[in-house]
Amino acid sequence: MKDFFKTSSFKVLVIVVVVLLGLLIYTATAGGSVVASLLGFVTSPMQSVSTQVTGSVTEFVDLDALSRDELKEMVNSLSQENATLREQLVDYENTQKENEQLKVQLDITEDAPENTLRAATVIGRDPNDAFYGFSIDQGTLAGISVGDPVITQQGLVGVVTQAYATTSKVTTLLSEDVNVSAVVPSRGESGVISSDITSASAGLLRLSYLSNDTQVQEGDIVTTSGVGGTYPADVIIGQVQSVQKSENDISNYAVIKPYEDLTSVQDVFVVIDFPGAGDGEEIPVGQDTSGEEDAE
Repeated sequence: MKDFFKTSSFKVLVIVVVVLLGLLIYTATAGGSVVASLLGFVTSPMQSVSTQVTGSVTEFVDLDALSRDELKEMVNSLSQENATLREQLVDYENTQKENEQLKVQLDITEDAPENTLRAATVIGRDPNDAFYGFSIDQGTLAGISVGDPVITQQGLVGVVTQAYATTSKVTTLLSEDVNVSAVVPSRGESGVISSDITSASAGLLRLSYLSNDTQVQEGDIVTTSGVGGTYPADVIIGQVQSVQKSENDISNYAVIKPYEDLTSVQDVFVVIDFPGAGDGEEIPVGQDTSGEEDAE
């Protein structure tokens, strides 16, 4: 026990006790508390640093010290910097969109390398067109011609019916003027894809001229047949929703839901060449070959 009083631990303990007693005596006379004193001892340096930082920031943005001309110059400088950043953002978004289009085009090309494609973007829609036709930002200068099929990664969209130097108009599959030779590969049955105002309002198509004993069923996939040379073969169109009896009761037809939303498509690819193109007599109607670009 006597040895303990000679150790360094005992000396440290004595120092701590003395310090605590000193704090008690000080706070008793000053009217404070030990806890408050300890907290103040710890936080005082932090408060000092915070005050210095705040003062620096206030000095940095002290607008009251600037003249009117200096403020105008600052505003103009910030406006120019903001405009530059906006332009860089637009360039970035355009580049990103082009990269996405190229990736999709690569996927489509890998599936059908024999087809030649041109990427295009929808730039306008006619609000009076009940069949959701649209204009694209590519035309004859890019090799696009009237009659070229228009597709997306999801499937067939429509056909070019007007082609100008830098723009073109596309008529969708929902139009009454578009007919496509189609086939149900899993059943080996063929027909013609068409639409009318009633079907178009629901975003649906018809596969007509199915036989009375058709084996086509709900869920079957419909593709282009390639017959007629207007559309390349094996392009996906949509999926069978139901099979119904035709109004004339001679044949059946299937209601088709397109895989692509034809009412709001934004980015497309124009097939400017494919094996068998133009070999048949099938010609899309609604063409305008006058070469005069409208003001839309």
